[in-house]
Amino acid sequence: MTAHSPASRPRSARRLGAALVAALALFGPLAAASAAHAAPPTATLSLEIDPAEVTAGDPFVVTVTGAAVSDLYSYDLELSYDPALVEPATDAPTGPAGGFTSTVTGPGTLTVSHTRLGTSPGLSGTSDVVLASIPLRSLAAGSALVQLSSVRLVSSTGEVVTANDVASGTVVIAAVPVPEPQPSDPSSPSPSVSASATAAPAPAAQGPNDLATTGVDATPWFVSGALGVALLAGGTLLVLRRRQAVRE
Repeated sequence: MTAHSPASRPRSARRLGAALVAALALFGPLAAASAAHAAPPTATLSLEIDPAEVTAGDPFVVTVTGAAVSDLYSYDLELSYDPALVEPATDAPTGPAGGFTSTVTGPGTLTVSHTRLGTSPGLSGTSDVVLASIPLRSLAAGSALVQLSSVRLVSSTGEVVTANDVASGTVVIAAVPVPEPQPSDPSSPSPSVSASATAAPAPAAQGPNDLATTGVDATPWFVSGALGVALLAGGTLLVLRRRQAVRE
């Protein structure tokens, strides 16, 4: 059986304690620095509508910008509006370059989400950091309030800041003008109304001796007249023969 020296345990303990002290001396400042950098993101948000006056059916753009932005790694921006006056446009919202932007729509709401990618640093800037450009379309006449109703900001270290009713803007929507009837030009000739054509009578046919008929076939009349003349001539001849016979 091997015998252990009583002094070996205190010596090992002293070595372990020295290693812990060295480790704390090396990593302690780094841990303190990490804790110091785990600060929440900051951003002062504003909303702008362009153009602020449109006609029903026209598009417009809502732009959300940030001032005093610090370590903004990802965020959610929720817009709310009257769905009877405004709807999302066909073009998708856009966010800053170097990240991924997505959109979720609901009844009268549109939420734009953006996040940086991989080890990209969070957004920072003193003013005019464009966080989202959101195309919308007007539907009907009225004064439409577009509100940045809810935001969620996340830092690169996972710190989260939320806020409600952050900013808003108004777009004035005019009705579509009704075209006025154009007056007729007095110098242009008015269309003439032609009378309905009437049937012209058939031209009178000219018979013998320039006797005019009335459009009815005159042949039977000529035949009857000739027959009458023949009978009359025959009767006259018969009378003359009888008179001659009496004289004889």
